[in-house]
Amino acid sequence: MNGCQAKTKAYNLAGKAVTVDNMALPPVFSESGERQTGGYFRLILPAGCDPKFLCKHCGLILRDPIQSQCGHRFCRSCRDEILITNAIVDCPACLEEQVDEHEMGQLSMNEMFPDNAVKREMSNMQVCCVFPGCNWKGRFKDYESHERNCQFKQLACALCSQPVTDGQLEEHRLHSCLQRDVACDYCNTHLVYSRLQSHLETCSQVLMTCDKCGRSGIRRELLSSHLEESCPKRIVSCPVGCVDKFQQDKFSAHLSELLAEHLEWTVTKLVGLENKVEQTLGAGTIIPQSQLTPIMEDIKNLEKKVQNFERQIQQLIQSKSSAVGGAAGDNSMSAEVAAKASLKLVEPILGVIHNEVDTAIHALQTLEGHYRQQQAQLDEIENQFRIQQQQIQLKDAAFADLEMRLAAQEMARHDGTILWKVSGFEAKKRDAISGQTTSLYSPAFYSGPCGYKMCARIYPNGDGIGKNSHISLFFVIMRGHFDALLPWPFSQKVTLMMIDQNHKEHIVDAFKPDPSSSSFKRPTTEMNIASGCPLFLPLEKLQSRQHGYLRDDTIFVKIIVDTDGLDRYTEMNPGRFATGYP
Repeated sequence: MNGCQAKTKAYNLAGKAVTVDNMALPPVFSESGERQTGGYFRLILPAGCDPKFLCKHCGLILRDPIQSQCGHRFCRSCRDEILITNAIVDCPACLEEQVDEHEMGQLSMNEMFPDNAVKREMSNMQVCCVFPGCNWKGRFKDYESHERNCQFKQLACALCSQPVTDGQLEEHRLHSCLQRDVACDYCNTHLVYSRLQSHLETCSQVLMTCDKCGRSGIRRELLSSHLEESCPKRIVSCPVGCVDKFQQDKFSAHLSELLAEHLEWTVTKLVGLENKVEQTLGAGTIIPQSQLTPIMEDIKNLEKKVQNFERQIQQLIQSKSSAVGGAAGDNSMSAEVAAKASLKLVEPILGVIHNEVDTAIHALQTLEGHYRQQQAQLDEIENQFRIQQQQIQLKDAAFADLEMRLAAQEMARHDGTILWKVSGFEAKKRDAISGQTTSLYSPAFYSGPCGYKMCARIYPNGDGIGKNSHISLFFVIMRGHFDALLPWPFSQKVTLMMIDQNHKEHIVDAFKPDPSSSSFKRPTTEMNIASGCPLFLPLEKLQSRQHGYLRDDTIFVKIIVDTDGLDRYTEMNPGRFATGYP
């Protein structure tokens, strides 16, 4: 196997193997000066090397060789990477060679040892430096020292992970790093260079050119409003419903050609609306808001159109007067007379339109008054309906509370023990890590029919000194109905258990209550401060396959309270009190 002519496997910053050609070696060191994991590049041996000098994990020349019981060799850093999550794993080289199951090697820290024989054999091999521009040659045992101090060594940029020759990092970070910080020239937003192009494609401040009218220098955020409202080349339709569509700059010509038709359409529309309103008032009915709103909008739109027609007519008359004013003397007088005659002809029609609009608006205001009276009655009915709904909701909540209390009584035990099933544990653990719900309470249980009321409290991600590393389990005294008849402080032995569902090794912890602790005094609130074990079960052991503490996303917790000596408090005979016996 000749390392000088084959592609070589190396390690990038994330520790993943990548294949590169001989002219594009990955960096050996990070920007902070720490060497990357894995072995030496094969190119340091110009004549190639024996396969026994290659690591079975990274495929490079062994660095601090370690040998396993099955005879395979690994770099020390590769061994640490393989065993980072498990104490014992199958040998990856044996798996690749597909050896028989009874011959499969096992890798562990205790059963792998330094291969000093191979290290001595490699120490006097002739090697050369692989960094471009360096001509160093020497013995293998001196290569690591040279590699660390070589002026041509390549460092990994901390931002983009690209290899950069030592001494050129600052230049790379300022001008060629794809992850360098830059600012948008238009909006001054700061972002990494690799995302600049995609940002420019959506930046609202980039200057654009209108494809229709050719106007430039329009910000992207204003381009749509320009196309809809001010572009002279935008396509519009006649406001009175003409079928033809045309560009905005040709609208004046269209109005001048069909002025009489437009005015006739407007008057007809107004008369129709007025008749509709008068018919409604005469029938004595109230138009619903869903019908009233469109009528109001129609009248307002017609009023705007009339005003628009007036402006267009004035512009037409002025434009004709101006055009004629520049002609010869005899024609000017006749053009002015014609313009005034056109204006007198149109003014009566516009007066009729304004009168019709005023009449329609007055009728509409009357309708609005009737609508407000009807709406007030409807609001009163809705208010009464909401009050009824609130009363029903209160009754439903009280009923649900009674059902919950009844279910709790049916499930409660009175022998001082509880077996608590906690389902969906992983989701509850995530809620605990995020701080959403850090602990869970079990249903209540009792030391006897008239005994202590108690419950369990568990922290899926730990509490106090056990946070983020253990499950914490606690015992809680609750306020009960018979506390006045029970001895205080609470002094019964408490046993906490995590059930191994494989029935091999239950986790058990027991304690005798401290009589001076407030956790075991008679409760003055709903429950006392919890007391128990913050380091009850390591989270790593919970996930262990050798045990069954967590199976099907469920755990089982058991608490046992010693009830010896409580019979005389919890099993009283009412007849004894009735006869006066002690």
